[in-house]
Amino acid sequence: MASSTPPDLGKRMMNQALAVLAMVGVIVYFVYSGNVELDEPVAFEVTTSQGAAAGTSGIIPVTLALRLTNLSKEGTALTVPSQCEAFNWFLTGLDNEFVQSQADQGECPKQNVSTWLDANKAMEETQVLPLDPKRVHPGEYRLHLRYWGHELTKDITIK
Repeated sequence: MASSTPPDLGKRMMNQALAVLAMVGVIVYFVYSGNVELDEPVAFEVTTSQGAAAGTSGIIPVTLALRLTNLSKEGTALTVPSQCEAFNWFLTGLDNEFVQSQADQGECPKQNVSTWLDANKAMEETQVLPLDPKRVHPGEYRLHLRYWGHELTKDITIK
């Protein structure tokens, strides 16, 4: 028995192929025109440097250079629930075992705080982490940061 093919099979296949090509073309257009962003519009970068232990207090100062860069074509609002949540950190070992965190800042009013980051611009700030030498010893650690709602984890070495 010979199988019969519908006379319009070739025509239907051609129409389906054209429909798929049209959909791919629309997707490519929106990606390349910038109407669809494939990456996070705000990049968060941190560089660290360590100072010598500070005199009698003995804290180990680790300086952080924080940088948020707006990679989009439009400005964006950065908003946090309170001023105390604009910058937070904690330190763990490489096994994610807790070592130290930011000291309690006391009472913090629960009022939204916002700032504006213009298109293709960066916002930079420097923070110093006072690490306790009773908790932190020379070695490898993992620093967990949150800055204006953006999170980053960075492996650091304490000397």
